[in-house]
Amino acid sequence: MFGYYERLLVAMAGSILLGVAASFHPVVELYQGAGTGALVATVFLYEALFRNPPLPPTDPRVAAGTAVWHGCLAIVVLVALL
Repeated sequence: MFGYYERLLVAMAGSILLGVAASFHPVVELYQGAGTGALVATVFLYEALFRNPPLPPTDPRVAAGTAVWHGCLAIVVLVALL
């Protein structure tokens, strides 16, 4: 039904959503849950881009995707620290 990369995308979205769902607990803030979910999703991103990539790692689109992801992740982490 789902291919390998679709399952990785579902795992990335699921880890972020699980982090956001964890923020419904009174002890966990939204930025903590979303930040943790994004860090977990990074593991799946590395799996998709570098361990078993659909494109060669030297493709500029891989570098652009990695830069955008880490830029968004840095924003989430910086907001969490403020």
